[in-house]
Amino acid sequence: MHEVPDTVAIDVVLLPPGPIMDMAIGANRTLLAGNPDGGIRLDGENCLPHISVAMLPTKRGDIPDITAKVGRIARQCSPMAMTIDAVAKHRARTGETISAFHILRSEILQLFHKTVMNAITPYTAPPAGPLMFVGEVSAPSIDCLLRFTKTSAYERYSPHITLGFGDLPELIPGIDFPVRFKAARAAICHLGGHCTCRRVFAEFDLGAGARAARGRATRR
Repeated sequence: MHEVPDTVAIDVVLLPPGPIMDMAIGANRTLLAGNPDGGIRLDGENCLPHISVAMLPTKRGDIPDITAKVGRIARQCSPMAMTIDAVAKHRARTGETISAFHILRSEILQLFHKTVMNAITPYTAPPAGPLMFVGEVSAPSIDCLLRFTKTSAYERYSPHITLGFGDLPELIPGIDFPVRFKAARAAICHLGGHCTCRRVFAEFDLGAGARAARGRATRR
């Protein structure tokens, strides 16, 4: 068990379904084969493939309020159709190449991102360095967290699934782009090194509130 620090680096994320999780983990293994010390080793429990929606440092005592707000938003949002259209690559500040599955930014995904950002940004706490994270963390990871609102939010929001360090081929055997899927789960995660999702604080089914309301109406 990891002790939860007073100030916590959190990420509100969408969790892809099983086949997309497996596809991301497989791509990560391809990267690790060429770069065993890549630093990101995805799996289905302790380092989850995910689509970041909003991240920030917050106080441990505010996590219940954040959970309530994100849960309310998630319950009113139906599962979202998504499209992975390509392998995207960018250069980290360390000079290393990071590969990711690029996801088209649909209107509903952008609205979900904006709504979550607006709801949780007031809970932003002063940063507390590496202790906010699970395990060892580098300065670039801390910088990524603290700069998210400025560099990666609102009109700059670019949804993706990070796959790891290395130059992944744009054509991957067994994967034919575009890949379409539905995201039906959201979560609040504790961040680890390289802004990976290392622990789930809370998980939500998208549209659960709407389905319950329809069920009550039907029973009447």
